Amino acid sequence: MADQPTQRDPGGEIDWRGIEASSEFQELVRRKRSFVLPGTLFFLAWYMGFILLTAYAEDFMARRVYEGLTVGYCLALTQFLMVLVLGILYLRKSANVFDPLAARAIQRHDPHTARFARARAGEDVGDDTAVGSRRATGEQERAR
Repeated sequence: MADQPTQRDPGGEIDWRGIEASSEFQELVRRKRSFVLPGTLFFLAWYMGFILLTAYAEDFMARRVYEGLTVGYCLALTQFLMVLVLGILYLRKSANVFDPLAARAIQRHDPHTARFARARAGEDVGDDTAVGSRRATGEQERAR
């Protein structure tokens, strides 16, 4: 038993190296990277395309779409739309994939923190936690 890694050392520190070495954490990093890298590259390509069009396609960007609205303004507004869409996609992916993976990575090394992480990720952690108590209270109120 002495050669088994401990969840916490006597000083109460979390075993960050153990968490980092775990297969769950490695999966989290891989899945997060496979989402963030393409999203970032797509956004940068979109933005650089806009900048290049602004610099080299003045006639195209100056075309009027509707009264004073030009193609350039429309493409500039899509930058805000792109940030919104990518942000929403990231939040969904985080809630459905990243947070549960993080909770599983933490669970092996710190069960108390893992309960909180699982509750935050929307997983059922039982009625003895504050989240479980709030859920039970909410269900009781809905039943009335």
